[in-house]
Amino acid sequence: MRTIVQALSLLLFSTLFIFATYKLPDWLPADIYLRLDPLLGLNAIFAAREIIGRALWALVTISATLLIGRFFCAYVCPMGVSIDVLDFLFFRKKKRPGLKAEGSLRKVKYFLLIVFIAAALTGLSLAFLMDPMSLLTRFYTFFIYPLAITLINLTLDLIRPLFRALGWVTLSHLHYFQSVFYMTAITLLIFGGIIVLNWLVPRFWCRYLCPLGAFLSLISPLGLFKRRVSEDCNECMKCQKTCPMGAIQEDPRSTRLSECIQCRNCAKICPQNAITFPASLSLGGEYSKIDFSRRGFIYSLAGGLGVGFLATQTPFTLKQSKYPLIRPPGAIPETEFLRTCIRCGECMKACLTNTLQPCFWESGFSGLWTPRMDLRLAPCDQNCNVCGKVCPTQAIRALSLEEKTYAKVGTAVLKKEICLVWAQNKICLICDEICPYNAIVFRPVEGFRRPFVIASKCNGCGFCEQRCPVKGESAIVVIPDGEIRLKEESYIKEAKRLQLEFKPDPGDDKYILEESGFKVDEKKKSEERTLPEEKPQTKKPKGFL
Repeated sequence: MRTIVQALSLLLFSTLFIFATYKLPDWLPADIYLRLDPLLGLNAIFAAREIIGRALWALVTISATLLIGRFFCAYVCPMGVSIDVLDFLFFRKKKRPGLKAEGSLRKVKYFLLIVFIAAALTGLSLAFLMDPMSLLTRFYTFFIYPLAITLINLTLDLIRPLFRALGWVTLSHLHYFQSVFYMTAITLLIFGGIIVLNWLVPRFWCRYLCPLGAFLSLISPLGLFKRRVSEDCNECMKCQKTCPMGAIQEDPRSTRLSECIQCRNCAKICPQNAITFPASLSLGGEYSKIDFSRRGFIYSLAGGLGVGFLATQTPFTLKQSKYPLIRPPGAIPETEFLRTCIRCGECMKACLTNTLQPCFWESGFSGLWTPRMDLRLAPCDQNCNVCGKVCPTQAIRALSLEEKTYAKVGTAVLKKEICLVWAQNKICLICDEICPYNAIVFRPVEGFRRPFVIASKCNGCGFCEQRCPVKGESAIVVIPDGEIRLKEESYIKEAKRLQLEFKPDPGDDKYILEESGFKVDEKKKSEERTLPEEKPQTKKPKGFL
């Protein structure tokens, strides 16, 4: 039964991950596993210092743990399922050396839990570093998903001749968009390290490092179902060897209830059928308190508060002003954004154009793994608002398409020194033609036509930056100047207040160019003014209207 439930849980997690994409239905909570994570929820609430509606889903997990016990780790957690599957594939026949410092290592996850909660109280979000839901979602986003798309496209390329021979036109041209992400190698190394640690003992991560497991272990002894061993036990110790969490002590009748994940492996293997899991309202019997020293608690608390204080002070915050970070449309103000974002990567996977990429040091230590828009890589599609739908903490607000249009993320700025038109007098209209809001117009400057950006019409979508033909850095870039980031108010009202208008207006840049290029013949222009009845016959350069 446990294996079936685990398989279904991993299948559901993977299915929801796939559905977290363009045109995600409003009724489908693709981020439900992240919402159910109490560590991420508490971290976001403490850091933001306010109640976050979607984070309250974690109460379901807490309530179920109080009722049943620490079942989440054995049946529901997709990270636990992944560890079990890969452990079975790679280590089931390996002789594990084991660990001598068992007792000391078990304290580590509690130290980490205290560090993360203490840091959150200072406004620094750190739980994403080791929370299993956040880690696995990032691994799926940065590695599994791109790899799957690559394999699918390679398979399609191999059998494409067959489709053409059979006359299946749609399949013969089918190709899926290939996403690419920065920090993929780092993500793979982290996840690989978690799996390799299983070589030492089963579920090393869950036993010693998982802060979510530490949180659940604090309340799991209150659950109804507890391990009981009858007098029929012959002390064969098979149960102890089988327990993936090492919850059974030297006396097989004693159980670390905080470590027991209700997997029932011990009951299945017991030759005497002496092990059961009856419902019990009592905490007594085998309950063993967590061995956590006062000194360890103080050190962990001081560490969390210290890291939180330092990360939000100079010199760490100096990095935040070094790079013109463009956040997704609908991102709440930067301070609240850094506190609330759990760095799960769900928005990056869901992004239609792949413009969302993880930050490394661009926004300092406190901004690690947060999403930013790389508009040179790809623009933001104006008909997509999925990033806000899949954000489990609403660090990116769920906006309608109309509201999202007015969520100005920045303003395009021309770099005249490398622009083909400004610097080399070449004919180039790409940025003007691709702009969906006609925010780029050509105007005469000293007898030449030059491109200009109308800031009140630019919402920072980045189409111009992505399509600029200049090699390397674009000659037109979007910077965060003029960005609108609201926590609750209407973007439409704010844009109207600022007199912004994001609508096409083709009448702004109608003009006639002479055959010679951008140079306007002033003599000919004066002749035209004296002969208004004659319609000038001009031959326009190729590509100009």
